[in-house]
Amino acid sequence: MDKNKILEILNEYKSPMYLYDAGIIQRQYMKLKSSLPERFEIFYSMKANPLLGICQLMKSCGTRIEVASEGELHTALAAGFPVQDIIFTSPGKTIDELEYAIDKQIYSINVESFAELDIIRKIAQEKSKKANVSIRINPDYDAFGAGIKMSGGSTQFGIDYEQLMEGIANMGNTPHINLIGIHVYMGTQILNADNIVSIMDKIFEMALSMQTGTGINLEFIDLGGGFGVPYFTNDHQLDLLELKSGTEKVWHKYRDKFCNTRIAVESGRFLLAESGKFFSKVLYCKHSKDRSYIVCDGGSNFHANSAFLGRHIRNNFPMSILGKENEPLFEATVVGPLCTPTDVIGQRVMLPKAEPGDYLVVEKSGAYGLTNSPVMFLSHPQPAEVLVYDDAVYILREHGKKEDFLVGQKGLG
Repeated sequence: MDKNKILEILNEYKSPMYLYDAGIIQRQYMKLKSSLPERFEIFYSMKANPLLGICQLMKSCGTRIEVASEGELHTALAAGFPVQDIIFTSPGKTIDELEYAIDKQIYSINVESFAELDIIRKIAQEKSKKANVSIRINPDYDAFGAGIKMSGGSTQFGIDYEQLMEGIANMGNTPHINLIGIHVYMGTQILNADNIVSIMDKIFEMALSMQTGTGINLEFIDLGGGFGVPYFTNDHQLDLLELKSGTEKVWHKYRDKFCNTRIAVESGRFLLAESGKFFSKVLYCKHSKDRSYIVCDGGSNFHANSAFLGRHIRNNFPMSILGKENEPLFEATVVGPLCTPTDVIGQRVMLPKAEPGDYLVVEKSGAYGLTNSPVMFLSHPQPAEVLVYDDAVYILREHGKKEDFLVGQKGLG
């Protein structure tokens, strides 16, 4: 989209705003799909961006879906995903959430502890239903090259591998539980294809050992994912040719053992990050001691990832000033409107000279953007979220209003 088209959209839907390109999402899906064995199914990790319209687009691409809450499950169903294409993963599922998932008879509840499994058994028994479950395993090995590791050490995610066989043996005959598979998710933001392939190889090896040791024929193996995208200066693109070659070799090694098994990978960031831009209007430009500041109308409250909230190491997302991409660059620190010094979405970043009324653009903002942010802090109206799809513009979330902050509240009167 050119500057004038973007300005039209910004004038109509206001700043701050997230803008997504459906064509890029479709492109990323096809890239990933063509880089994996044909039997592998891609489950969209809905936590990356749970908008109804995004979920509908992902379904039209051909993905299945992985949810992590009752709200996400409700939205996935509203988006038209059939229950046989929905899995539910979360380390802290409530009884209400488990009851909802069991009532809907989704394909798999990925359990993270034997205590959770016992709760599922009781709920299913009370409802005279049978619940499909897969056991999320915390392996003994590390997550090679993951930006954020989620398995391999002490963690809230999954059941430690050394507890697995004994725990399954203690399950005994559970008529209301159907143990269909396993789930392993080692980590996210992996940019080395060899590391992803090595993890998949180890998961298949573990699945084969479990299948042999328990006599359970696995109907479902969720290999996780971790497919990364380059955000920063020293990052590189995930080598998809290497990924394709490696995964084909691994699948050739195990396919006869799992010829009737459903094989899944998960992806959110790879599918969506490149598709989104965050726009924030410049309100003020000021100089304080040795630094220049650009103050915008949307900051870490709407883009916590760009502010690196909760991270120990700071970096800058790629960003620019709309329409000034070819002008000389100057060092500036980009901040939002919040009353906290942590509201910094670009620290000492090189940008063209900004003026009030310009728009700051934060690239690669399609995944883990608005819904990964502390949107209630200081009660600023939420940004609009807009999708461009085949030159048509779709408003996926309307710009918030000040009245929104009283919805659901009860005063003293």
